[in-house]
Amino acid sequence: MEEKNTRNDPFDVLGRLMNRIYQMTHEERLSLLNQLEHDFFARETSLEERSFERKPCTIAVDYADIDRVFTDYIRDISPSGAFMLSKHGFQLGEEVFLRINFPEEQNPFKIPAQVVRTTPEGVGLKFKFKSKVQQEIITSLIENIRKRPPE
Repeated sequence: MEEKNTRNDPFDVLGRLMNRIYQMTHEERLSLLNQLEHDFFARETSLEERSFERKPCTIAVDYADIDRVFTDYIRDISPSGAFMLSKHGFQLGEEVFLRINFPEEQNPFKIPAQVVRTTPEGVGLKFKFKSKVQQEIITSLIENIRKRPPE
């Protein structure tokens, strides 16, 4: 019988975390709490310092690793980056090559991006523009999303 790998299961992770926390001293728990609050505050501050407002959307995006092509969806996008819903495992700093299928566009927009944040539901990506023209094109495509009436 094949053993199921539960190391990434959210409930297994929470259970393991709680077990470790119960084994800590009061001082270790306070130290951990201080570190978590510091990290949370730093993350919230960095999100507030974004150069551009994110536009909520659902846009198909293709990307590949060495031997497979994946299709996932962008949940929100700005001229500097996007949040992509994905169950595929990513590492911070990893570079991916995206092919974004903007609605009503004939050709997909192709852009490299760097993973700058990971969550259980997906990844935050920062676009790695090769030219000013690329940045202007994606800004224009995003503006067109904003102008469309809600469905």
